[in-house]
Amino acid sequence: MNKKKALIILPSYAIGGAEKVIWSYFNNFKNSNISLKLLVINAKDPQSRYKNKDIINLDFSRFIYAIPKIISIIKKENFNVVISTFPNTSALLLFLKYLNLIKIKIIVRQPNIIEKSLNGSLKLYILKLIYKYFIKFTDAVIVTSEYMKEEILNYNLNSEKIFLIRNPISIQKIRRGIIPIRTEADKIKLIFVGRLVYQKGIDRILHLFKSSHNIELIVVGKGSFKNELLKKVKNLNVENKIKFLGEIINPYSLIAGSDYFILPSRWEGLPNSVLESLALGTPVLSTKQIFSLNDFKKNISNKSIILFNDICDLSKKIYTLERRKDYKNPKLRKSLLIDHISPINFNNKINEIILKIV
Repeated sequence: MNKKKALIILPSYAIGGAEKVIWSYFNNFKNSNISLKLLVINAKDPQSRYKNKDIINLDFSRFIYAIPKIISIIKKENFNVVISTFPNTSALLLFLKYLNLIKIKIIVRQPNIIEKSLNGSLKLYILKLIYKYFIKFTDAVIVTSEYMKEEILNYNLNSEKIFLIRNPISIQKIRRGIIPIRTEADKIKLIFVGRLVYQKGIDRILHLFKSSHNIELIVVGKGSFKNELLKKVKNLNVENKIKFLGEIINPYSLIAGSDYFILPSRWEGLPNSVLESLALGTPVLSTKQIFSLNDFKKNISNKSIILFNDICDLSKKIYTLERRKDYKNPKLRKSLLIDHISPINFNNKINEIILKIV
């Protein structure tokens, strides 16, 4: 039997939550009936290029400029299926299929809530309209929560094409060799890890530290919103209670040493940071606005995920938080993650979809 040929398309070598999931699939891929390649549209930085015979590096700043080359590659190498995880890329691929310029099966992995994430500008609004119209021409859609599944059903998509697969995580890999790090042990430590952008909502919680003398926030990450956050911290006079550590490649020791991981986002798909925090034994504070976390019934029940009604509710109750018992000499706590999916199981599920639709 001839192998089915699959192609993943990524915009660049940037590593965000969505990219992490795709790289996990690619790096752990194994199937005797499928061959897999990955195409990177903007691989101009030679330092970031991976030397791998199964990676195709292109030098285009935007996907739209790469379309003729991508059409040529798909036809030349006779790919059977393409996997996309960003709405702009997915929408254009579906449009090309609609025009019959590419005759290929398309799997869309949707990383975020469409109605909330594609908002805020005319460009995003237009992209949302295009995505919502053409998504019905896909062959399979992967979502990460019940809420996302219900949302996409409203776009006239056949329910048989929708697959709910949560993000993969290797608990053993994340916990390996981790020694919890904690400074100023007497204070309650909250930690946030992620991009410093409007979506993540860090600006919504800074005021909490103005009247509290026993809580400290550690912020790990970089992004376009950082300067605005720093100004707000200065205006609130809470510079001694909020520490911006910048981007850290492996923040797991800091997460493991904290009392709680806090996620004040305005919206999310399924945040990898929450899964990683729970795997390290650190409880998570967030709001019911992060709909994907409502699916974690057992974690909510045992209070390893605490979902407040909204930021106002969080503001009222944050002062009732208690320190971990071993705060003076923190140890790596047991994993709190329940019903997770391993990278191998994740790969098997994706491969099953490929073989089903091709």
